[in-house]
Amino acid sequence: MREMELTILDVTELNKRMKFLEIAKQHAPVGKEKLREALKQAGATFDQQTKRWQISADHPNAQKRVLDFVQSTRVKEKKSLAKEPLRVDPVTGQSQLDDGYFEIETKPQRIIRKKVSLDLDVTLHKRLKHIALENDVKLYELVESVLRDYVKRKK
Repeated sequence: MREMELTILDVTELNKRMKFLEIAKQHAPVGKEKLREALKQAGATFDQQTKRWQISADHPNAQKRVLDFVQSTRVKEKKSLAKEPLRVDPVTGQSQLDDGYFEIETKPQRIIRKKVSLDLDVTLHKRLKHIALENDVKLYELVESVLRDYVKRKK
């Protein structure tokens, strides 16, 4: 069972009788690498001789949750409540309905890519790299968008 409220001190106490890998597998809400990073950020120290993590009970971070020190995309925080769809226009004093309130929320479509090797003219390649750099996009994204526009025009 994974515990979402596991504290840094809990991990160090468990580490006195269990191996770190077992703690990560059985008790931690994240993997061993993220757990290790959380312990480091919290100020816990690793003793090379005993192979155990240590933190004093009076340390400011000892009672904080492991998740407080983890940057994880899998751990989801509670979503904030939706804002009120009605707002008052400060000039006229009339209520207005927020246009975006009833929009359908769509997830970005995942693009499946195929790796392709191309031979390009060296000057063209340099120019494409400059354009990509100026527009703050990756080279493959620039080429992909140009090719996508070309295919649309040919239809």
